[in-house]
Amino acid sequence: MDQAFFAHMPPTSLDVHVWHTESERLEVTADNPLQALSLMEAPKLQHLILYPNAQLRQLIVRHCPLDGVTEQFRNLRELRILKIEQCRLTGAFDLGVLLAFHNLTSVSLEANHITEASLLVDETAAEPEQPSKLARLDLSSNQMEYFHLDAVRLFPALKELSLGRNKLATFGGGNSTFLPALAMLDVRQNLLTELDLSGCNCSSLLYLYTIGNRLTSFPVFSDSTVNIKVLDLSNNKLTVPDAQQLQKQQRLTSLLLSQNAFRSFTTETETELPSLDRLELYDNQLESLDLRGWKLPALTQLRVSQNPLKSIPDDLLARYPNLTKLTCLCPDVDCIWIQRNVANVRNGHFEMSVAWKGPKSVGKGYRCVTVPYVGCVRCPFKRTAESDLE
Repeated sequence: MDQAFFAHMPPTSLDVHVWHTESERLEVTADNPLQALSLMEAPKLQHLILYPNAQLRQLIVRHCPLDGVTEQFRNLRELRILKIEQCRLTGAFDLGVLLAFHNLTSVSLEANHITEASLLVDETAAEPEQPSKLARLDLSSNQMEYFHLDAVRLFPALKELSLGRNKLATFGGGNSTFLPALAMLDVRQNLLTELDLSGCNCSSLLYLYTIGNRLTSFPVFSDSTVNIKVLDLSNNKLTVPDAQQLQKQQRLTSLLLSQNAFRSFTTETETELPSLDRLELYDNQLESLDLRGWKLPALTQLRVSQNPLKSIPDDLLARYPNLTKLTCLCPDVDCIWIQRNVANVRNGHFEMSVAWKGPKSVGKGYRCVTVPYVGCVRCPFKRTAESDLE
């Protein structure tokens, strides 16, 4: 893929997308007018010849044997987006090499074999003349076991940091790491048992995803990290809510706690989350939907399916008057409670089913089933010798 190859491109074609190439060499000359080049599969690409070029703004290379970001990449002075995915980057990766790309805004090194990401810079050197513009960094699906936020401290414009699907067992928040623009942190599907962000000044953090770890405690936030909107702690090992940490998040709109080990969800001290609109607690061990201590005036969605729930407070709607959707597919909820709230079942505000895991016998010759949008119905059924024995 050299000058002769690109000469066949129409002069108006500034974006070339190659699904598969057997080329071993890629050459980008100074006068190549392309602005975007994507090589989705390049299994034999080993040599990059990149001349100083002021046109190319996006370069994507996937499924290739490249094992690093060479010095020649610096010749692509206007490069904004760089993706080297599912290639052969191995071992430690120095994020400091990205500082030389003054116009880079997005970098993805997803699905390589990186074991460590660090920042190797001379601490005595002066600050870069041009601050990095990097806003998105994706290091997901690698082999890292440890990450420290100090590794990205020289990227003040960083908004999104993706570290999911690694092997992270330790995550360091730094003593005074300042990431003023960081809005999204994704550490899903790792091996973390705790997440301490108390040393990170992340005042812009809005979205935190920790799904599929081994957390036994809630994340710890600094006093400046108070603007989170979505906190997803699903599929961990949490057993007790942390009102102290949640109280800091007065702008929280979605709290996702499904697939944990909660037996109750109460707090001893009254805790208000004035903006919380959505609370998910499905697939836990809740036997009672007692939300004692929680003031949630904006709550509209409550999902508690797949719990061994037996009782729901009669004053649930009185306490949470804006609740418009209760999803409670729990087979052990008392039919009498459902009948008392049959109007909400009929209008779709409550989605209930005591028959979710099979109908239950209610009196001789009858079974109780829940008909969607109708309520708990006592239905006659034909008895057999086998059912009589049951």
